[in-house]
Amino acid sequence: MSLYEKYSDKDDILNKTSIKEYIDKNWSECKKSGSGYKVLCPFHDDKSPSMHISEDKGLYHCFVCKAGGNLIQFIKEFKNLTYPETLEDISSFFNIKIPKNRYKPSQDISLSKKMYDFNNKISQFFSRCLLDNQRNSKPIKYLKGRGFTIKDIEENSLGFAPDSWDSISSLVSEKKDVAEMALLLGLVNKKEGKEDLYDFFRNRIIFPIKNRQGNVLAFAGRTIGDDKAKYINSKESEIFLKRKVLYGLGNFNKLNGRKPKYIFIVEGYTDVLMMNKCGLYNVVATMGTSLTLEHANEIKKICNKVILCYDSDTAGIDASFKNIEPLYQFGIEIFSLRLEKGTDPCSYLEKYGRDEFVQKAKKSNSIMDEYMDYLKDKYIEKELSINEVVGNFIGKIKYVQDYIQRDEFINKFASSFQITKIKIENMINKEFIKIDSNQEVRSINRILSPEDIILKVFIEFLDSRDSSLMLKYSSIISNNFHVEILKLLTDNPNAEASNLIGKINEEAVSSMISDLIFTPYDIPKEKLSRKKLIEDCLKRIELDSIKDLKRLINLKLSKNADIPEEEEKHLLNDLRNLIEKEKSLF
Repeated sequence: MSLYEKYSDKDDILNKTSIKEYIDKNWSECKKSGSGYKVLCPFHDDKSPSMHISEDKGLYHCFVCKAGGNLIQFIKEFKNLTYPETLEDISSFFNIKIPKNRYKPSQDISLSKKMYDFNNKISQFFSRCLLDNQRNSKPIKYLKGRGFTIKDIEENSLGFAPDSWDSISSLVSEKKDVAEMALLLGLVNKKEGKEDLYDFFRNRIIFPIKNRQGNVLAFAGRTIGDDKAKYINSKESEIFLKRKVLYGLGNFNKLNGRKPKYIFIVEGYTDVLMMNKCGLYNVVATMGTSLTLEHANEIKKICNKVILCYDSDTAGIDASFKNIEPLYQFGIEIFSLRLEKGTDPCSYLEKYGRDEFVQKAKKSNSIMDEYMDYLKDKYIEKELSINEVVGNFIGKIKYVQDYIQRDEFINKFASSFQITKIKIENMINKEFIKIDSNQEVRSINRILSPEDIILKVFIEFLDSRDSSLMLKYSSIISNNFHVEILKLLTDNPNAEASNLIGKINEEAVSSMISDLIFTPYDIPKEKLSRKKLIEDCLKRIELDSIKDLKRLINLKLSKNADIPEEEEKHLLNDLRNLIEKEKSLF
């Protein structure tokens, strides 16, 4: 929860608003569809209304890009406002007066600035930790080994989080508001069931993640120890959302206002820094996530051409192909630069220099040409059938916005695989009918699991939040999102769906709730019938679990002829018990 949400009663504010009215006036007119409304989604390149609006619940959800939430979240995303600025916007539009003792705009609006200032100071602390102990310093040796000088380290504000549990926590724990800010930004965590704080980043080289204004949004940390997680990032906050932020944008001001012809997209932080060192500032990297529509939107604001420079291994090739959809949806041309195996942009530039790299970049291949070669190899090696090859090709080509370019790719594909162009175009047209005329097909085809159905009932019907049923449900679920949502429901037993979403920080959880709400399912209106539905679903979950265990035992018995007699006896006994338990459930 934001530090300043305590100044307002969100539930009370939302009860005085109309999400449909706001979207009608500020975006586009909502069209009646069933019991709700539909409208073009502003969060992706929407051709046919795919955003669903529930006026009575005060929620929106897009089944294509998965954007969803209540009015507050819509405005924050749509207008790129902070939480307090969003409340100001709602207050102005709906003429709602927020008591000053509950909402202090002058104090609240500075939240982002306070976060930036705090991160900037912590960044300076990390820098001192790195530079004040250069002799026999493992992180310094690592960075020098990658080609960076002390001057490079200073210019990029690189730092080091000591191998300690309390380097940051000891600095912030004395003042409550400072500790709260550190918690909010994910720099420290609380010990379970205690008030004691401990550092999130430990024994890691620190890369500050900056926006285009040069403010530190968050941090990335690379281990120099034996941690399984090579890189970790700050948790998401008001100013840092991984699906929106690209590492490297903080140095775009060094382009001196010149608009780049293209942007390099690379995999690593050191790749970005080495390219910057060589005078190439038109480069970004994602932070442990696939490229999103929001990332593509940020890139489109700068230029309409990218060069993907990923590793030449299987993981790098797969990652580059995943970027086709979001980038083509925003009309961005995509090229691919493959370096020699075992090298990344950082090591390549250090070995061959800037000029060689730039010349190689100028000879980059179209990503679709590379993808067609990839499909051809898979077909020759009999890993894919011809129908699968065509299906995969159409799955990518349908996102190409430029008709001339699309036609060129289709001609190449038809020639390469000796398939008539008309056949491919007919199949593509069928795809476009599904996408452009009936985006709702994605929501209709969504099949709710028994776990989903139970959660949907709990979310939508307050009188179905039976504590005994919720307890039983909690004992059988393993999905982390389901666990988070159930905890939210348990902590807020009287919260309506729209108000429930407003209490969530994690966007993935918020999106899942709105997805469950908007996915059609015929839930009985009578309370007893809903209880019966939940009980049936619980039984189905238990039966599925028993079937999985039976399958596992049977596999062990059938595959292992030399199984010890005692173990075989135990397995057979377990199998009999499972069969008996299965019978008792019918």
